[in-house]
Amino acid sequence: MAKGIAKVAVVTGAARGIGAGVAHALAKKGYAVALVGLEGELLRQNAKAIGESALAFEVDVTDRLALGNAVEGARERFGRVDVMVSNAGIGNYELVRDMSAENFNRVMDVNLGGTFNAAKAALPHLIESKGYFLAVASIAAAVAPPGLAAYGASKAGTEAFANTLRAEMAHLGVDVGVAYFGWLQTDLVKQAGEFTAFTYMRTHLPGPLKAISSVDIAVQAIVQGVERRKRRVLAPGWLRLALLLRWPIAGDVSMFKKHMPEIERLCAQSARDTVFISDPARRS
Repeated sequence: MAKGIAKVAVVTGAARGIGAGVAHALAKKGYAVALVGLEGELLRQNAKAIGESALAFEVDVTDRLALGNAVEGARERFGRVDVMVSNAGIGNYELVRDMSAENFNRVMDVNLGGTFNAAKAALPHLIESKGYFLAVASIAAAVAPPGLAAYGASKAGTEAFANTLRAEMAHLGVDVGVAYFGWLQTDLVKQAGEFTAFTYMRTHLPGPLKAISSVDIAVQAIVQGVERRKRRVLAPGWLRLALLLRWPIAGDVSMFKKHMPEIERLCAQSARDTVFISDPARRS
């Protein structure tokens, strides 16, 4: 292992947003970091900015073999793997009756399938190091706003997957956490904000559920979660209450029922624009 490096972290979705921020922040804490994602040039720029304690791997998290090779590459370079932050994610905004199977499956493959692939790649090394696995879910796992069926299902699946993995890994010394965030100033939310149906839905959510927060709060929460090997990582703090109230919130359609006709109208009015997928694989 390189001199001065105490631990090694692999971060998926590390070209932009939360993942890039986490990679830089962990490096400042003395971690060596492997940055994994689809946008090779951005990944290499991020790794170069960090220095010799960083490596970039241009990998689609839906490619299990390639992701496994990236994790192996990090271990070969740095000698071990202590942390996996499964952060890569995409989203779409479509009503279920209009959504294509292709869009639904793509979101599930990246968000849930990518988390499974990250676990499969990292677990042998995390068992060896008695390390930590963090799956990035979302408050969408607990709250069910219209138009986010695929995204919410993928994040609820990620949450359930990580909770089960925690039980399976406890006797082996591997800790597993789940991260929950609200709307953040990421590319995904910025792109979504360009579409009137999404903006209408978000701005009619109750109380703080409509607020958009800085990416920095998520980065800080994840770094703290990694250092403390937390079971739950969340930001902003009010999400604790939302998670406690998840059953009455998710089961109550009254907050959405009166707004659905307008959401449907806006989706139909801009049918070609109602889909957003923050997906480097589909960027021109």
